[in-house]
Amino acid sequence: MAAQTVDGVGVTTSATFYLRPPIEPGREGGTVVSVTRLTGGTGITNGVKATTDDNINGSGCTINVTVTGGVVTEQTVSAGGDGYRQGDVLTVAGTTNATFRVDTVSYTN
Repeated sequence: MAAQTVDGVGVTTSATFYLRPPIEPGREGGTVVSVTRLTGGTGITNGVKATTDDNINGSGCTINVTVTGGVVTEQTVSAGGDGYRQGDVLTVAGTTNATFRVDTVSYTN
């Protein structure tokens, strides 16, 4: 969890810690593979839902939600979209506080 500086130039060591995985040059992020529910929201119905990225990185991710009593109880990624990073927070469009954290991202060329 350290970085060394040599004459003002950062040097990456095996102990370097990244809050998010490094992104290959020219790519903003990847495709969402899995998410964790942060909040279940209210007033939601079952089905595939579009999401918005609170961190403004990605687009196109949809999540298939199972709802009990208007609250999300289960979720799976339906379409992964592109441009996401691990740790991004997704909100289901048109709901109150249904949010998910991106846990796994796939980077393909």
